[in-house]
Amino acid sequence: MKRLMMAFALAVMSVAASEFSMGTTLAQGVPCVVTTVSGDVQGVNAGASCAFLGIPFAAPPTGNLRWKRPAPLEAWAPAVLNATVAPPNCPQLNTATGLPIGAEDCLKLNVWTPNPSPASGAPVIVWLHGGSFVNASANFPPQNGQNLAALTGAIVVAPNYRLGPFGYLRNDALVAEDLAAGNYGLLDQRAALVWVHDHIAAFGGDPGNVTIAGQSAGGHSVSVHLVSPGSAGLFHRAIMQSGSASVRWRTASDAASQGQDFAAALGCTNLNPSVVLSCLRTKTRDQILLALPPALFEQVTETGRTQWTPIVDGVEIPDQPRFLYEVGAFSRVPVVIGSTRDEGWTWVNRSFPSSMTTDQYEAALDTEFGADAAAVLAAYPAAEFSSPKDALVRLIGDVEYTCEARRIARLIERTKTPVYLYSFDREIDTVVPDRVAHGMDVNFVFGNNYGPPLFPAYALTGTDLALSQAISGYWTRFAATGSPNSDDPSIVHWPAFKHPSGQGRGADKYLVLDATIEEGMRLREAQCDFWDAYFFRSATGAVPAAAP
Repeated sequence: MKRLMMAFALAVMSVAASEFSMGTTLAQGVPCVVTTVSGDVQGVNAGASCAFLGIPFAAPPTGNLRWKRPAPLEAWAPAVLNATVAPPNCPQLNTATGLPIGAEDCLKLNVWTPNPSPASGAPVIVWLHGGSFVNASANFPPQNGQNLAALTGAIVVAPNYRLGPFGYLRNDALVAEDLAAGNYGLLDQRAALVWVHDHIAAFGGDPGNVTIAGQSAGGHSVSVHLVSPGSAGLFHRAIMQSGSASVRWRTASDAASQGQDFAAALGCTNLNPSVVLSCLRTKTRDQILLALPPALFEQVTETGRTQWTPIVDGVEIPDQPRFLYEVGAFSRVPVVIGSTRDEGWTWVNRSFPSSMTTDQYEAALDTEFGADAAAVLAAYPAAEFSSPKDALVRLIGDVEYTCEARRIARLIERTKTPVYLYSFDREIDTVVPDRVAHGMDVNFVFGNNYGPPLFPAYALTGTDLALSQAISGYWTRFAATGSPNSDDPSIVHWPAFKHPSGQGRGADKYLVLDATIEEGMRLREAQCDFWDAYFFRSATGAVPAAAP
């Protein structure tokens, strides 16, 4: 049976038009030079914006620092840091060739500012890229912050973080060294937030007004930071696009078992933890990446492939994120959360690129949902859709994205914390015919054209640019004030999500982001009510959703 695959997920974020104090460029008026506490930084002058590329925010995690918490970085002063070249990707497998790429010395970030630089007080958006925790980087073209910074006056920061086995390996030897072993990528993201707190004022940003945002794995990361005690206080608002961290995540025992297999694959087995770690740290980048490779874009027929994701370790992630949201154990900051209309298309089309029979559809449900497959089939009978493939697309989109976004919106709202729900519905046939696929919203947030590797080349049209400007407006106003709305009567009002307690159905209002923006109500209500009772693993991950 063909298995729904983890895929290379986009990251995207946005900022919107608002008024910020604009001053002269820092460092004696030299274009795109900023003086920080670590030393001067020379960026790239793009006219209306500056790009500061590849600024290190932690020591290189190499040698004995491999599989350790990010370590502080020494200042580079009196030298001037040349921040004009994009940093290397963190180690990963190329999605087209399956070959290793990237460098371990990758804990660097990109900063985009308006030019001239804000004097002070600009809102800051820290964008966490997607990529299923195994791919992509701060350099991913759809999330380039140049246009946003130039048009909105906000500051965009995009950090790299360790991926795959470099970011999420856990085994007994590593646990003996650190109880939070296996969440190194999460800790890298937090180190970038600490860097923002300490340095962003030099770029004109407000360290007291930081929004963390991301799409897909980046959205999941944002959601995890909300429930991670160590991240509290480092951000003041949150945006989760197509990722809410509310499915069942890998446990410490899951990860440790995979970690033991990983060490065995590299011949690093010994009862002495220090010997195991010494062996692992002598292995090359390529050996590490190829020891237990994750599934990428290829079709596969087996389950049980490697999955590298954050771990519920009891320390950095104290419990399953859904449970923490349910008991209100999360940072009470304003939240934007939502999904694209046809999220499931990306995974279903990669596993079934041509068509799908009814038998294949039912077999897929049996594999994914086990004892619950009959109930799922009754809720999503193939006969009610134009094809079995369409049925699976809608099912995966609901169970993995749309209904989990609604779930988290409800859990946040009942604590009286502001939350805004959306659905991105803009179709572009040149990009994906008749579908609004996973990741298509990213380009609209940043105002960037589409292109490979995820989508065909497509330049945003006038209608697209108008929608992009509206979305960046909502995102940036939210980053600046905690509300996406404005007194401008020409802007469609985005109602805060409300779901009264008790037996009342409530309003459950959301915003439809399409060529015509409009208010919606009770998004996929019947389907999401069905999924409310379940707590599955990811339906697009490496093991069946119903796996214990």
